[in-house]
Amino acid sequence: MDPEYDRYLRTEWELFANDAARSAASRDVARGPVSRVLDAGCGAGQELLPFVRQGAFGFGMDIDPDVGFLGRELFGKEGVGHRVAFLRSASEFLPFQSGSFDIVISRLAIPYTDNAKALAEMIRVLSPNGLLLLKIHHAGFYIHKIWHGLCTGKILNAIHGMRVLTAGAIYYLTGKQVRNRLVTGETFQTQSMLTRELNHHSFHIERLMPDSNWMTPSYLISRRPSGNSWKA
Repeated sequence: MDPEYDRYLRTEWELFANDAARSAASRDVARGPVSRVLDAGCGAGQELLPFVRQGAFGFGMDIDPDVGFLGRELFGKEGVGHRVAFLRSASEFLPFQSGSFDIVISRLAIPYTDNAKALAEMIRVLSPNGLLLLKIHHAGFYIHKIWHGLCTGKILNAIHGMRVLTAGAIYYLTGKQVRNRLVTGETFQTQSMLTRELNHHSFHIERLMPDSNWMTPSYLISRRPSGNSWKA
C-alpha cells in the first residue's frame, strides 16, 4: 500500500474511533437489531465500528486494490476481526442479494460514481426497513476548491474543481450524468438532486446527520412512507 494512503486511512480511523459522539450518531439511527452492515467506499472501514462492536457483521467494500489490507489489521486490534469482511467492487455493481443489509453507509464515495446506478444498488441491497447513511460533496466543496487553488497557485486543483462544477451543472439541469474524459466522471450533489434520484425508488431524506456541514452534508435516508410525497 502507498505509504501516504496508509497514513491517511490510519488518521481517518483514529479520528472516528476516538469520536464517541460520531459513533453514537451512527449507531443510534437503528430502529431495531442490526445484523449486517455494508460500507460502500469503505477505506479502512471505521464507519462499521459502532455496529460491529455491538455484534453486527460488517462488509467493507472499495474499488482500491488494497481494500481490507489495513482494515483487517485494525479490526483485529479491536478484537472484532472475525466480524468483518472486505471485498473489491464498485458501488454500481454490489455483489449481494437484494435485501441483504440493515444499514448501508457511503461517505464521500458517491461523487465518483454513476449516481443513479450506485444509489439504485445501495437501495436494492437494503432490507425493507433498512437505512442509508450518505455523505456527499455539495457544489460548495468544489467552489471552495477553486478559490483555494487560485489563492495558493494550485491551478490544477482549480481546473479540476471547474470541471466537476461543469459536470454537476449538466447533471443538475438535465437529470443525466455525463461521464467522460472531456468533462469528468466526478460530480457534486445537492439535496434536490438526491431527492430526484431517491424518488425513483420511493426513498426520501429523513434528516441531516450531526456531522453535516455546508460542503459535505450527511443524510439519513429511508423508504418513504406510503402516500407521503417528500420534497426538498
